[in-house]
Amino acid sequence: LGKMRAGKEYDYISLVDDCTQDGGRRPPLLPSAFAAELETKSFTNGKDDKPLVKRLYEAAFEEQFGKATELDYAYLGWGDAEAAQLAEVLASGAAPRLETLLLAGNKIGDEGCKALAAALKEGAAPSLKLLSVDNDKQPELVAVCKERGIELR
Repeated sequence: LGKMRAGKEYDYISLVDDCTQDGGRRPPLLPSAFAAELETKSFTNGKDDKPLVKRLYEAAFEEQFGKATELDYAYLGWGDAEAAQLAEVLASGAAPRLETLLLAGNKIGDEGCKALAAALKEGAAPSLKLLSVDNDKQPELVAVCKERGIELR
């Protein structure tokens, strides 16, 4: 909502377009990656709240990803790097109940699909039933989805 401009009328598509410029929302970070990024930040109140923030992020991450059954990252302007980062999160075992992963409308090429395929081949997202990605003909991804009975579209 912070990207909305006064005087401009929005519908769903135009709002999504504005919010996804320059890559839109970033992929989720594993708690370890979040902690590393947090080390580069400082708090304006002068306190070192980093240990608290790390613990809160880790607890929230584990709870939310642990119970997620659908992740919708469609139309965010993501490419291979973001897909690889998501694959790393999935490979960590963070999403055991995930059934639906929506990635359509992004710019994920062969490298991003290979990263996703590698994570799935190693058993990531064991409950996954549907993967929606535009590059749905990528051989490694097709093979692992067929092997695991995941609908790829």
